[in-house]
This record gives sequence, C-alpha cells and structure tokens, in this order.
Amino acid sequence: MSSITGTILFLRHPETVANVEGFLSGRSDVALTPKGEAQRDRAIAALEAWRPDRVLTSPLSRCVSIADPVAEHVGCDFDVEPRLVEIEFGDIEGITHEEMVKAGYQFPWGFSEADDLSQPAPGAESFEHLFQRARSLLHTLKGLPGRTACVTHGGFTRAVMAAAYNGDLHEFWHYSVANVSSQVFSTDGRRLYLEAFGLTPEEVMRRMADPGRMGTVNARGEY
Repeated sequence: MSSITGTILFLRHPETVANVEGFLSGRSDVALTPKGEAQRDRAIAALEAWRPDRVLTSPLSRCVSIADPVAEHVGCDFDVEPRLVEIEFGDIEGITHEEMVKAGYQFPWGFSEADDLSQPAPGAESFEHLFQRARSLLHTLKGLPGRTACVTHGGFTRAVMAAAYNGDLHEFWHYSVANVSSQVFSTDGRRLYLEAFGLTPEEVMRRMADPGRMGTVNARGEY
C-alpha cells in the first residue's frame, strides 16, 4: 500500500422527526427529536476529538448543526458541499411509505426491464445520478491531505459505500447506516481504504485516544 496522505470521515446526521414518523424528508429541513439533539451533542464532541483539518457539510440544518460548531471550536476550514445533500424524492417528498404506495409509487426505486435503469418518482433523483454524485465527491476527497470530516445523510452514505466498492444499485439502499455513525476511509491519493464502519461517537473518541486503533486498514476500495 502506498503512503497514506489523507483520512476521510463520513458522519450521518442525528435522529429527526422524519426518521421517527416515517416520512421521506430528503432535502427538506426537518427538526431533530430530543434524542437527536442529544446525539448531535455526542457527534460534536466526537468530531472535535477527531480534530479535522476541514469540515464539509450538506446544506441541510440537521448536518450544519454539527459541522458549524465543530469547525468553530477546532478552528478548521468549513464549507457547505452541495454533493453531500440527501437524495431528492421529488413528488413523494414529505409523505409516508403508506401514502407513497397508495399514490402508486415505490421506494427504493424499481428498475425498468428494458434497460435496467432506476425509475424514480417525478422530480426525484435516480440512483444512477446519486452514484455519479458520490463518485464525483470521492474523487475530490481523495486529493485532500490531512483529515476531512463530511457531515451527511443515510442515503448518501449508502451511495458512497457502494460507489467506493462497486456496490449493486439494486441492493445498496438496504445497507444499515445508524444516526451519528461514522464511516472512516484513508487514501493514498489514488485508492480508498476502509478503516472503520458504523462507529458510534464514543468509539471515535476512544480510537482517537488510541490512534493505532483508528488506523487499522481492512478493505481497499477499487474506485
């Protein structure tokens, strides 16, 4: 393996009202639950312990509420990165799964028999475009030195993992990504190496207290 030049941490936002009530929030700004507010504080503490050189965030408030105070406290660069935003649900944004089915739609998107392309709801983002967005961001991140923290969403994190490891468009949405969990990659500027998946905020802090634990590489991304 070549010399590691950078480390990238993807953190999913805290629990929201949409997560609990079961409606599709996508790119809508939705409030955190009381549990989510506690998770937010834990996530801030974890990222501050991780000491990023830069923090990138989805433009939605459930992500900015973590990224902004971390960057201010650590004194690092801070940028809103549009590519980190959640998938666009179009006409089914804001409705429950039951309401979506009654309206004649499905999610995860189905695929056409003719060309095997995903079939999003009107105005929604296709899985192919979501993967393209994830690959574009990974290409950018591979070239950044030091530590980069990305605060993002469950759907986009699934796309990142699948894009890095040539995952199946038909299956990637079924990956489990918990609220305020962290997925950590290192990079040599060419490839990504998965160091950790599904870390709680407390696990991030424990690994920072023992840096050798954070640096265990166990899978190479061919992206």
